[in-house]
Amino acid sequence: MSNSYLLKSYRVWLVLGLLLLVLIAAESVALHSVFTSKYPGANDFFVRWLGGRALILHGVNPFDRSVAEEAQKAMFGRLARPTDKDEAYFAYPLYTLYFFWPLSLVRYDWAQAIWMTLLQFMLLAVTLLSIHLSGWRPPRGLFVATILWGIVFYNGARAIILGQFSVLVGLALLLALAAIAHRRDNWAGVLLAATTIKPQMVFLALLFILLWALFNRRQRIVVSFGLSLAALILSSMLLVPRWPLDFVINIFAYSEYVQHGTPLENLLHYFLPPASAGLLTPVLSLLFFGALLPGWWLAIKGRPGAYTWALLSTLIVGSLITFRSATTNQVILYLPLFFFFYRLALLCPSNQAVGRSSHLHCAQAQVFVIRHSSFVILVGLFISMWIVFAITLVGNYENIMLHGLLPALLLALYTLDWRGLWRAAESLEQVTL
Repeated sequence: MSNSYLLKSYRVWLVLGLLLLVLIAAESVALHSVFTSKYPGANDFFVRWLGGRALILHGVNPFDRSVAEEAQKAMFGRLARPTDKDEAYFAYPLYTLYFFWPLSLVRYDWAQAIWMTLLQFMLLAVTLLSIHLSGWRPPRGLFVATILWGIVFYNGARAIILGQFSVLVGLALLLALAAIAHRRDNWAGVLLAATTIKPQMVFLALLFILLWALFNRRQRIVVSFGLSLAALILSSMLLVPRWPLDFVINIFAYSEYVQHGTPLENLLHYFLPPASAGLLTPVLSLLFFGALLPGWWLAIKGRPGAYTWALLSTLIVGSLITFRSATTNQVILYLPLFFFFYRLALLCPSNQAVGRSSHLHCAQAQVFVIRHSSFVILVGLFISMWIVFAITLVGNYENIMLHGLLPALLLALYTLDWRGLWRAAESLEQVTL
């Protein structure tokens, strides 16, 4: 590769990077002007921002109760009561600060505007990466519609509104999967370590990926992950030596005031009597987890299609049975949803842009139905999730039943069409692994 080509490539990336910075800056200013300067919010980010500010500017442990009480007064105008749904504890690993610490140096109205803008662009990247990794190649109009859908869909939009770190975790996970597909194993390990700022969101998928890597001669992923995680933990302990203990204490405190279980439990309690839901939750959770294990085993043994199938089904099941998970964490489910669209597209290869002659594979009516089914599903999900949110609203809070709705729908879809999805997984792996 010539030096002139490399120089031209660097210039292109530099121009794109500068353009991105200009867009982020412009939107942050606009968002501050019309929204965050008047309506402070994004409470999930505010608590972390305040903790970072306490440490950086005042040397106060972010896990200290005084920081939580300051957050409570700012959010509620008083200290939290037992009936409040948020007592504003810093319930994240301390190294979460590494991903946003400069924002703790500016006033919150500006920090909120910049963070919400960054989340929007991160969610855009999550949607683009999910399309790319799924193998789905929608027509141009549907591609643009899907990008917009990824931002305004209930789960993604709510993550932006709350200032949730789930979007950052989802982006890190998808970048890690892209690195694995391109055999950039050291980068994959680093990115997987970054996902641990919300371990409940990814721990099942993380466990599978590390086991798969260990037994498929991709040990560099495991080593890189271990070293990166150790670096994050040990370096942050230089700032606050006892933070791991404080983190555990705050997690237990968080569990006390957040009165909801797994998404599956929340969903069952909405539709069934408490006794039935209480009995079914552990049984179904074990059943769903057990159903993952054959796919994990086949992936570890190198069976074609098994890695993709096991990964996607693990993302779905993990989003359903993981403790303290919620709708904002489910931006990672864009990937298994778009993979289903890839599976549909394989029914008529013309939809995968493999040449005009491929139209001979399907009747014109079939091509039309397949091409538009993905759009219909996207619109249906968008409308149904927002409607369910509106009609089940509890005061100012979403009904926790919503936590299990999207993963339950995808689990049903993958269960009913597992043979077709497995064949699609085999097809995808021929060009990615």
